[in-house]
Amino acid sequence: MDDSTKARRARVATMIAFATNGALPATLLARYAEVKDLLGVDTALFGLLVAAFMLGAAAAFNTPGVLLRRFGSRVVTTSGTAWMTIALLLATFGVVHGNAWLFVAGLVLAGYGDAVVDVAQNAQGLRVQEAFGRSLLSSMHAGWSIGAAIGSLVGTFTASLGVPLTIHLAAWGIVCVLTMLISSRSFLPHAAAAAPDDESPVPARRLGFGGLLVLAPLALVALAGVSVEDVGNNWSAVLLADQRDVPAQSAGIALSVLLGAQFVGRLLGDRFIDRVGHRAALVSSLAVIVVGMLAAAWAPSAPLTIIGFALAGLGCAITVPLAFTGADALPGLAPHAGVTWVNWLMRLATIGLTPAIGAVAALSSLPVAITVVTSVAVVALALQFRPNRHT
Repeated sequence: MDDSTKARRARVATMIAFATNGALPATLLARYAEVKDLLGVDTALFGLLVAAFMLGAAAAFNTPGVLLRRFGSRVVTTSGTAWMTIALLLATFGVVHGNAWLFVAGLVLAGYGDAVVDVAQNAQGLRVQEAFGRSLLSSMHAGWSIGAAIGSLVGTFTASLGVPLTIHLAAWGIVCVLTMLISSRSFLPHAAAAAPDDESPVPARRLGFGGLLVLAPLALVALAGVSVEDVGNNWSAVLLADQRDVPAQSAGIALSVLLGAQFVGRLLGDRFIDRVGHRAALVSSLAVIVVGMLAAAWAPSAPLTIIGFALAGLGCAITVPLAFTGADALPGLAPHAGVTWVNWLMRLATIGLTPAIGAVAALSSLPVAITVVTSVAVVALALQFRPNRHT
C-alpha cells in the first residue's frame, strides 16, 4: 500500500475516531433528565454533580502526552475508550442504586479518559494533516459533532423504549470500543511511538511556567470557542425564554441553529484556513465570535438573537483546531506536549465557566453574563496583534 493510500485511510479512520469519541458520552447526556430524577436531586445539586466530568478531565494534567509518547495513538484511543465505557457504566450503577457519590466517581474517571482520548485523536489528526500538507483538523472535529448527534439520538431512542441505563451504556460502549479499535488500525504512526530509535537533533525542553505562558494565548483561543458551546448548551434557551418571550418549548431552536452553524463551519473550515492562512482565519473566527455573542446578548428581537447565535457557532467552529495546530507547531517541546497542555488549560478553565455565568446573571442579568464571557474572545483576539506572536 502506497503512502497516499495510507494517508487517505488514516484520514477516514481519524474522522471515525472523532465521531466515536463524541458518541460515547453524548448518549448518557441525552438521558440526564432521567438521571436527575433517579438520583432525586434538585437542579442546583445536579449541576454540581455533572461538573465532575470536567474535574476528571482537568485532573489528567500532562498524562495524555506521556501515554502517547509511550504507547502511540492507536493503543491510547482504544484503551481510553474502553476506560470511558467502564467509567460511564460505574456512573450508571450509581444512578440506578441512588448513589450520587458513585455517579460522581464514574464521571470523574470518564472525564479523565475523555481528556486522554481527545489529545490522542487530535495528535493523530495533526499527523494526518501533516501527511496531506494542508489543513484537515477542522473537518475531523466535524466528525465529532456528527458522533455526538448520533450518540444523543441513540440515548433518546433507548430512553423512549425504556431500556435500562446499564444495558444501554454497556451495549453502546461495546459498539464504540469496537469502532475505535477497527478505525485505529489505519492510524499513521507517530515518530515518537513508531520509531523510538529516531534521534532528534534538538532535544525537547521541559515545559515550565514560561512554557505555560507561551501556551496560554492558544488556550484562550480554544476557550473562546468552548465558551460559545457552553453558552449555547446551558443558556441559549433560557435567554430566549426569559429575555425574548419565546415559548419554553420552542426556545431550544437557538442551540440547534448554533450547532448547525458550527457543523457547517467545521466542514468548510479547512478550505478557509488554507485560503487565507492560519493567522487570518484565527482573527476572523474570533471576531465573528465577538460579534455573534454580543448580538445574541443584546439583540432586541428573537430572530436577531438567533442570528447572533448562528454567527457565534460559525465563528467557534475552527478555534479549537487552530489552537491545537498552533500548539503542536511550537518548537522545542516534547511530542504532543503542546496539544496536551492547551487541552488541559482549556478544560481547567471550563470547570468554572457555567457557575460563573450563573453567578453574574444572578447579580445582574444574563445578557451581561454573556457579555462578560465574550471578553475571553476579545482578549484572545487582542493577543493576536501582540509583538512576537507564537501562533
